[in-house]
Amino acid sequence: MSDPGRPFRFGAVMSVRGSAREWGESARELEALGYSTLLVPDTLWTPSPFLVLAAAASATTTLRLGTWVLSAPLRRPAEVVRETKTLQSLSEGRFELGIGAGRPGGERDAAALGLEWGSPKERVDRVEATVEAVRSEQSPPIVIAGHGDRMLRLAGRAASTLALPTSPDVDSEQLTALVDRVHDVAGADLELALQITGVGEELPDWLRHQLGLTPEGLRDAGAVLMLTGDVERDASALERLRTQTGVSYFTVPGQFATRLGPLVGRLSGT
Repeated sequence: MSDPGRPFRFGAVMSVRGSAREWGESARELEALGYSTLLVPDTLWTPSPFLVLAAAASATTTLRLGTWVLSAPLRRPAEVVRETKTLQSLSEGRFELGIGAGRPGGERDAAALGLEWGSPKERVDRVEATVEAVRSEQSPPIVIAGHGDRMLRLAGRAASTLALPTSPDVDSEQLTALVDRVHDVAGADLELALQITGVGEELPDWLRHQLGLTPEGLRDAGAVLMLTGDVERDASALERLRTQTGVSYFTVPGQFATRLGPLVGRLSGT
């Protein structure tokens, strides 16, 4: 089950608005800190991912650039092919296409754009059609976000990375069970990704205010993705987690990106 030999990767999920110059500066900072990837969500209340990733591409040389994740129901497959080809060219092959069937509440974005959201089956159909269209013309690394059997089978067939769907308070036993299921359905070759929940006494605002979570409560629940802020302790914890589950790719909310720079450098070897 474990894959301790797979190298660590870290991606920073950025959603703030700003100028192209500001995006470029942020991207250069992430590159210098040792992050593998700059990741941008796909919602109507965050910047257009392809545009800001293009700005980041022009300011960096090694940083990878990813959608985290593209909502397949909001775009036709041919549109994604076009954007992928353009960004692959602008970045000289550093683009990673992260894609899923849509986040909870994504139907409001679809309505605002005058698009059909569709049934769960139809949305997965769109993911599959989009992935197949992209792979027919381009070969970027593909990240699938999802947990249903059909999405897992698609990930096993066509993706290099699976973004695991977990709750902020997931503990070691629950995560191990999820990874076992992923391996049963998708195979054991995928890079597995998880998002860091919080650091020390800090949580993203939506976890505090929308879900009512607290750092103390998460620690009491055994949340494996709640870091302490101590580089050595957190490095040891993530190394144990990688050995136990094979998870090696960790995404970091943008507000923690600078603070976690020493940990990222320590584990990514920069």
